[in-house]
Amino acid sequence: NMKRVLPFVLCLILLCGCADDGKSQFLEFVNVVSSAENISFSAKVSAQYSDKTAQFTLGYEQTADGASVSVIEPEMLRGIKANVTGKNLSLEYDGAMLDIGTLDDAELSPMSSLPLIVQAMRNGHLEISWVEDDMLAARIIPADDYVVTLWIDSSLTPRSAEISYKENTVVLVEISDWTVSP
Repeated sequence: NMKRVLPFVLCLILLCGCADDGKSQFLEFVNVVSSAENISFSAKVSAQYSDKTAQFTLGYEQTADGASVSVIEPEMLRGIKANVTGKNLSLEYDGAMLDIGTLDDAELSPMSSLPLIVQAMRNGHLEISWVEDDMLAARIIPADDYVVTLWIDSSLTPRSAEISYKENTVVLVEISDWTVSP
């Protein structure tokens, strides 16, 4: 009996259509981050190389003048700072400056991973978003060959990110102390 089945089918179709893919929330998040002049957060970064995994704790700080990433741990590297002005990346240590090219041609390093994540948040191409355990997940393409997967909680605070390069996951990031201000 078609008359009975139809409302049921419509119901299913409508329900599927309303499944929250988190896209509007994600766009709201992008809006907040893009219009923020100041962004800061701490990050536990695990960089996976073919033979080992390196762990760092880094601090990211962005102001109107540009962004910087500083090493908090390991202790022996504390004080090393990477500065990002536009697309240019330079390293600063103890007053010495070292120009290391642009973000685009930088091999992905723990230091360059954070600016890449923020770049993805601000103006990367959203490939797909979905909701997973109360978290909003988004796969973003900030540049050729790179994919950033970002997990954001319901208060629009990023919690973690994963960067893959040419389909291999290379950097895992746990984000804390996230603050944005206009």
